[in-house]
Amino acid sequence: MIIRLGFVSIAMAIFHNTPSSTFTYKLFSQRPREEALQRAIDIGRKNLAATQRILYYNAAHGIRLFRLSSQLIPLATHPDVLIDVASVFKEELQKLGDFAKAHDIRLSMHPNQYTLLNGSDTVVEAAIQDLVYHAAILDGMGLDRSAIINIHVGGMYGDKEAAMERLYAKAPEVPEHVWRRLTFENDDKTYTLEETLAVSQRLNRPCMLDLHHDWCNPSSASPETLLPAIALTWGDIPMKIHVSSPKSSKDTKEFRSHADYIEPEPLITFLKSCKEAGLARIDVMIEAKMKDYALFQLAEQLGKIRGVKRIDGGVLEW
Repeated sequence: MIIRLGFVSIAMAIFHNTPSSTFTYKLFSQRPREEALQRAIDIGRKNLAATQRILYYNAAHGIRLFRLSSQLIPLATHPDVLIDVASVFKEELQKLGDFAKAHDIRLSMHPNQYTLLNGSDTVVEAAIQDLVYHAAILDGMGLDRSAIINIHVGGMYGDKEAAMERLYAKAPEVPEHVWRRLTFENDDKTYTLEETLAVSQRLNRPCMLDLHHDWCNPSSASPETLLPAIALTWGDIPMKIHVSSPKSSKDTKEFRSHADYIEPEPLITFLKSCKEAGLARIDVMIEAKMKDYALFQLAEQLGKIRGVKRIDGGVLEW
């Protein structure tokens, strides 16, 4: 079984290199429109250039999994701005995509917690616009459907069953080119892994397991027990999971917060189940504060397990 480790948005080892530089609407509105629009575009190009540096770094260090920042293009979806991402950044996106494909780096995106498909009509309309923006980036890079856009099931709104039915009713409004990239992830407060799996099965979309969220908001069945059914939702796309470690013990408020590094033992238990289930590959997105540093520490720890061989910086074989 191949295990590929990845990290989120920023490489800590690269000095002064953020792909998430911002430009607020307040600042935008204080300038002449054309000047402000060009400023937003220029910052977008700066963020894409920073992303290119990170991909160079990942390729050099054998990291084959990376989550792009959702803040690459500031104000792209603001109703008073609206930037045509695919057109304006066509060359930059194609260059990024070509590089990622040439170096077998799987990319993904994860919109914020306000991108919900089971809210009010206004909320869903804004969510779809945000998802279209994310898809424009991945489509502009020419990436296949393994480059996913991950979201949560949504809010409960006082009635979880009704909220799930609302999701099923609104799902057909999502454009097909966006829908083919969507995955649904269990969250740390509302929708358990078991409930998220049921949603994924009904909507025929992959179920994204977040181990830390399952510890915060456990199902009646363990991730190991649900693993075969989760794996089936991915079809021919390599299964991907999220892992982070709690910042403090379970009885404190910071249990839901992410620690700097990964405590390997719980992940090892799950990875052993993946191997026993016959998975050919598992992609593990590390959601730790120290990002690439956390990845290298975890890779070193996993590489010391009997039977595990580290075959690249962020790739192991078990």
